[in-house]
Amino acid sequence: MSSLPNIDQPATPQKRRARSDFFVAGGTLPPNVPSYVKRPADEELFDLARSGKFCYVLTTRQMGKSSLMIRTARRLQAQNVQTAIIDLTEMGTSEAETWYLDLLTELADELNLAADPEEWWQERSSLGYVRRFTNFLRDVVLTEIEGRVVIFIDEIDTTLRLPFSDDFFTAIRATYNARAKDRDFTRLSFILIGVASPSDLIKDHSRTPFNIGQGIKLIDFTQDSASILQDRLETLYPGQGTAIFSRVFHWTYGHPYLTQKLCQTIAQAEEDDWPDEKIDELIEKLFLSEEARKETNLQFVQDSLQGHPLKRHLLHLYRRVYEGEEIAEDERSPEQNVSMSCFRVR
Repeated sequence: MSSLPNIDQPATPQKRRARSDFFVAGGTLPPNVPSYVKRPADEELFDLARSGKFCYVLTTRQMGKSSLMIRTARRLQAQNVQTAIIDLTEMGTSEAETWYLDLLTELADELNLAADPEEWWQERSSLGYVRRFTNFLRDVVLTEIEGRVVIFIDEIDTTLRLPFSDDFFTAIRATYNARAKDRDFTRLSFILIGVASPSDLIKDHSRTPFNIGQGIKLIDFTQDSASILQDRLETLYPGQGTAIFSRVFHWTYGHPYLTQKLCQTIAQAEEDDWPDEKIDELIEKLFLSEEARKETNLQFVQDSLQGHPLKRHLLHLYRRVYEGEEIAEDERSPEQNVSMSCFRVR
């Protein structure tokens, strides 16, 4: 059996950086990073956003949602579409008034608005928070900006436990419905990004569910679409790139994070040869060993599953999938919605 390479202490830090900087595992990829892999969602989201459609990209962690968002926003800006990216993790869990005012302040900064959000907010203190939010969009955003505006709301799952989250997503739906009466609202659209399903957004069953917008499916890499990763491996290991990447793909099936992580680790190792057995050992160490329990993304899945109220049903579903059973997709199934949006079960 081949010995597992020492991936923790490669030859020199300088060589390790030079070899592995190409691959990015985890986090949002910078706009110009060469290892970004384009998928059908890139064109679909761009085309829909450019035409003013409401969209949502709701799927598991580490699927490239935020990277897709950053690139789409940049492409829209090149088409003279004003964009704002609001990361809800920065809003914290403040009480409702502070939260909404922080949101308006972020919007003003992102869109370079002239209005002072705090002053504007306080002058309308007789109105409710949701009304002030939607009025700000109409009276400030759409008044100061003449063209199309796309607002990306990232990390929406961070709001789902807030007591006023239903009101927020109801307000977003209201801006869509307002298009029927006020043509200015046709220039404004929202793109929602996060780990959730549409049914999570408005949880109160006495309210109309969040039933607007088009979902964008963010699928795994295909082996062909990820050829830039294979080409880089070929550069590092001449004559082995195709075989290495095929074995990587055998294990990851194109999952963005797992694929980038494996490629990055192989690049760091500075080995001469990468037979299948050595890659298999690397998989064992990174994701299947006791040490792998410290892997942040695997820990997130484990914690989320153990604390989920549908845990027993989810485990039963996973067992059926693991055993090779073909399960028909059912959009009304709570277990399937949770699995697809949060835990990535195919």
